[in-house]
Amino acid sequence: MNDRLPEFTIDVTAESVRRWKMGRDGVFPADHPETGEDVPLSYLFFLRCQPAQGISIHAELGRDPDRGLFGGVRYERGCGVRVGDRLDGKAHVTERKSVDSPRGAMVLTTLVNEWRAESHLAVTETVRMVDLPPGPPAPPTAGHDADPSLTPIGAPVSFTRTQIAWLMVETGDTNALHVDRNYAVSRLFPDVVVPGTLIVPIAEKALSTAAGRPLSVLDCRFRAPTFPDEEIVVTAAEDGEPGAWRFEVVGDGKVRAIGKASTAADGT
Repeated sequence: MNDRLPEFTIDVTAESVRRWKMGRDGVFPADHPETGEDVPLSYLFFLRCQPAQGISIHAELGRDPDRGLFGGVRYERGCGVRVGDRLDGKAHVTERKSVDSPRGAMVLTTLVNEWRAESHLAVTETVRMVDLPPGPPAPPTAGHDADPSLTPIGAPVSFTRTQIAWLMVETGDTNALHVDRNYAVSRLFPDVVVPGTLIVPIAEKALSTAAGRPLSVLDCRFRAPTFPDEEIVVTAAEDGEPGAWRFEVVGDGKVRAIGKASTAADGT
């Protein structure tokens, strides 16, 4: 089990951003991103280091994919990431702890990724991972009721199996829960599960569009799974300070993810 992952360098190319947007939106964008164009924070999701180095995050951290869940992620913008940047990626575990649950002890792991561009800290990405207790699978949670005080922002969206498979290839994630329906059913899920690395970009897109500028902080935590062709919508409200938001990702009246976000006053 490693607490520090191999360091690597990756180029933020227009084509890679375009392919990522295909996964997020289900269609290729008509135009190629321009050099210097701001890149969404969620483009940097931690699994991108797998194809860059040919490594498995699960193997490096000693995790069992059958028990591992993506608990959430927090992004904090430094100078931001732009098309054409060359990023140096460095990741290390900052916390690993055991937490009691009705099914037994869960292991919570926090992995912090630092993305630097020309020696400047561009984005800090804090990934929360959950390892469920050993034993037979349990049915997934349905999520709690949506907060009626939050207002939908943007139109409802859903994800196709093609989008899910596309992102799995792009990120190097081989977890069968996302692509093999028979396997998912054997784990008591009704279908394959939409990965969190698709949910977060949808939340960021809706929030940054509503705010009219890029996000400086995005903190998203998962509460229940989402499945293919299931409509979800981002609901939100301003959260006290100017540029601060709290939000939920909701499907069929149940919460799939919750979080907070904020924008920089100057949009950087």
